[in-house]
Amino acid sequence: MPLVKFKTFEDQEKFEREGKGIRWNFKPDETYFKKALRFKMRIPIPFGLFKFRTFKEAEEWEREWWIKNGVTRRNP
Repeated sequence: MPLVKFKTFEDQEKFEREGKGIRWNFKPDETYFKKALRFKMRIPIPFGLFKFRTFKEAEEWEREWWIKNGVTRRNP
């Protein structure tokens, strides 16, 4: 999501009136969830600093991690 900066609150309100703002859905229904699930969910790599001696070693670790978590295809 891009970051949008405004100099005044009036600029922000104008942006919202033009329909360019974020639409918050505080009471989602079933159709909203179906639309949201159409997007691919990414499984995050665990937090931390990983050190590998070679790129091959890093790729093997990543491949094993994806297999262990049951992912059949990586998302871009």
